[in-house]
Amino acid sequence: MQRPETGRLLEALPYGKTMLDKIWMILSEVATVPPGEQRTLLRSMLDAIKDAEFIEFPRMTTSWDRSALPHLPKWINRPRTKVVRQYAEHVIWSPELSFLSSKKELADSPWLKIDKWLKETRNFIRDSVPVRERSLEIFGDEKMLDALIGAQAFKSSLITLDALSCYYVPEPAAWERGPLGSEKLPGVCIENSTTYDVVKRFNREAGIWGFVVYGRGNGFASVVEGILPIMEEFGHSRILYFGDADHEGLEIAARGARKFSAAGRELELEVRLYRLILECGKFAESKTGGVLSPGATDLIRKADLNELPGIFLQHLRVSQEWAGYRRLKRY
Repeated sequence: MQRPETGRLLEALPYGKTMLDKIWMILSEVATVPPGEQRTLLRSMLDAIKDAEFIEFPRMTTSWDRSALPHLPKWINRPRTKVVRQYAEHVIWSPELSFLSSKKELADSPWLKIDKWLKETRNFIRDSVPVRERSLEIFGDEKMLDALIGAQAFKSSLITLDALSCYYVPEPAAWERGPLGSEKLPGVCIENSTTYDVVKRFNREAGIWGFVVYGRGNGFASVVEGILPIMEEFGHSRILYFGDADHEGLEIAARGARKFSAAGRELELEVRLYRLILECGKFAESKTGGVLSPGATDLIRKADLNELPGIFLQHLRVSQEWAGYRRLKRY
């Protein structure tokens, strides 16, 4: 996968054998996964880590979960580094890799291939290409660089993707521009596809928002990087958000808000739409509830939706689908 989350998954995996249920738990802590894509994403990330030879899969077919596609290992093994090691010797590192000069690298270290590529292309113009394309060029493996991006060297900015003349390709965001005259109004991100379609159609006439963008459910945080270019095109530093009025819905918004904040942008709740479903909708039991995180609490406080925490403590929710097309036109 073309995601920094692959490296974070590797860092979170303990040494030794880890069962599949524990892997699922770790994945939920390091990545926001779109509904229906969990198995495909997990298998892709595990394959990338295995191809980089950080983990091992079981060999017996009985040790694989074949209840759905793609098949998943019932456990993985992250072996500790062997005592017997072969180190690279007499390496004069490229300037971009000078941080390695005081370290001992294994003879099969991926940094050696990066160093070789940097030296071979030193006197040529390097076109900027996507991460996977550069990874294929350097390693002969399009996934290898994905796993390496999670290493401490990248996290500490000792080396950047710019040094390799490549860039991370974010998930593209589905969106629609508002009508003429709405350009200066903030855009709104809608959590699920049904309400996105409704709000999008409504906005074509109402022109309440500069643009409407699809938030991809609980995969919202993963699509933030695809929304940022849209905001830049409009010259906006703030975006509004609307989803289910439930505990998990607000936590989804909070995770996205953190990513926007890291990019110098601000996310706020679309108060008008939340007020609409709280006034017109019906409460239902929720699978999630309890105390909200500080980030979600802060979003609610700024939006003056102070009744929501009490609702969530009762494990209740109001679906965003109560903001139907007819209600929007009357509201």
